Amino acid sequence: MIRADRELLADIAQLNSDVVPLAMRIIDNSATSAEQQTFADRLINLGTRLSHRAHPAVVIDSDTVQES
Repeated sequence: MIRADRELLADIAQLNSDVVPLAMRIIDNSATSAEQQTFADRLINLGTRLSHRAHPAVVIDSDTVQES
């Protein structure tokens, strides 16, 4: 497993650990907009990284080509 994959999996694990505490604060209406936005940004970032991992691009002569 390459380092980038290990880091991605570690970030997924950390985000997963943070889901329940945030959900509980959302349920009791104590989660701030800022912390919800921060969590959403982390989720979007991880989703983007997972998508890029699933659909890697190949760079040829400074042009990016989707690998098929």
